[in-house]
Amino acid sequence: MLRQRLVGALVLTALGVVFWPIIFVDQSIQTPAERLQVPSVETYEPLASVEEGAFEWPEIELDASQNPQANANEPDVAENAAKTAELIAGDTTLPVAEIRNADLSEAPETPVLDEQGRPIAYTLQVVSMARRDDAQSVSTKLRALGYKAYVVQVDRPEGLRYRVYVGPKFQKRDLEPVKTAVDKALSVNSLIVRYWP
Repeated sequence: MLRQRLVGALVLTALGVVFWPIIFVDQSIQTPAERLQVPSVETYEPLASVEEGAFEWPEIELDASQNPQANANEPDVAENAAKTAELIAGDTTLPVAEIRNADLSEAPETPVLDEQGRPIAYTLQVVSMARRDDAQSVSTKLRALGYKAYVVQVDRPEGLRYRVYVGPKFQKRDLEPVKTAVDKALSVNSLIVRYWP
């Protein structure tokens, strides 16, 4: 009999411990996680299934596998092999690229927009070469001197050509000192052309 009373008292105590906070604790002192109410899930209509063959994919105007700069209608800059070899060997007098104070003295020009509303940028074609490795070497050397150089492969009637560019810049005048330095160091007539992203 005493044992039953003790068990009953323990059960009532346990129930009190469990239900006391629920009934008597002020809700304002509960944590936000304890006050969080899980929203009910409303019913929804599933989307109609669409077969892949029936879906109309948008047309892509440009071939993403080819660099748009390769399609630009611009002539190739002929290289001076001896001067190019000097650049690769490190014997050239091409100065390190740097921003001079004079470059920052004028207000920037307002970017010109094309017919599609995109700002027009410019890049400098330094030289066009027949061998990829030579073009990569020139590009690597220019980057080591601080110029943002890159190579674009172009399919020409006489065969593949590899053009080395420096840029792009939104201000054409920013490429003028680069053109002067490159032309003098490599004995070329580099071209400032439109940059096609």
